[in-house]
Amino acid sequence: MPETSPATSPGTSTTTSPGTSPGTSAGTSTGTSPGALPFTDWIEPALRITGHFEDSQDPLAAVTGDFDGMGISLGVLQWNIGQGSLQPLVRPLGRAGVIGLMPHYGIDLWNACTTTISNGLQIVRGWQNGSHLAAAVTAELKNFCRSPAFLAQQKAAASQVAKTAYTAARDYAAADPTYGQVTRPLFCWFFDVMTQNGGLKGLTYQNVKDFIDSSHPGAVEAICDWLAARTAQDAGYRDSHKNAVLWRSLVSDQQRTLFVLSYLRALKANTTYRADTLNRKATIVLGKGYVHLELHDLTGIL
Repeated sequence: MPETSPATSPGTSTTTSPGTSPGTSAGTSTGTSPGALPFTDWIEPALRITGHFEDSQDPLAAVTGDFDGMGISLGVLQWNIGQGSLQPLVRPLGRAGVIGLMPHYGIDLWNACTTTISNGLQIVRGWQNGSHLAAAVTAELKNFCRSPAFLAQQKAAASQVAKTAYTAARDYAAADPTYGQVTRPLFCWFFDVMTQNGGLKGLTYQNVKDFIDSSHPGAVEAICDWLAARTAQDAGYRDSHKNAVLWRSLVSDQQRTLFVLSYLRALKANTTYRADTLNRKATIVLGKGYVHLELHDLTGIL
């Protein structure tokens, strides 16, 4: 997904992980295979961070409408009809199971998940006025997402995505001398990129190095200048203006390459959502930033 639904009111949101306090070492992974990844210390925080941007109060039951052309998006990783990612999670529950969890709209969800993507989009768009889901539909979808049956599907699917994200993070870390091996923040960043943006789209550390080498007076300044220049045509432009101020003096040498990679990946997003994409990705890199009119502090979990 290119972005998430804008928050309805400004605020500050702080995320902490169970058993983790601010200042706790992020750690590194020395395993050579994704299977060596510790689930509770790495995958769970990644889920919490990614889900937090979708629904900071109830990320596992996040529900969004068709603002991004995906029809509906459900759960912590916003599996959706448009990309065909929601259907494989719904079908194992069976027709009777889905209807049992959603007495009024379950048959529509089942039909949407067992037909073509185009037909599925047409079905779920019938629940909406523009991109706004009817309140009764939202309530049933949230209850569906909270059900043990669908939670099990979410966790199983997330574990597979986590392995892909870990492999991508390991490959990048091997090329970037700043890292050398995977850190938890690096893994969480790749997890978010994989789930929300579909990967790096061909970007490598060499692209990062080239940008840093060619940027004058500096890469961080150039990116912050870009953020400050965003206009009302850019989703998240108000956040970008605040981040331009916040981040100019916040980016450390250790964080610089991933900050640049966040910018380069944002430039590959839909033009409207480039600023919003960078707001989100760089907040994960730096642990703090404005996204959807909230100041998010992720330092306790990263």
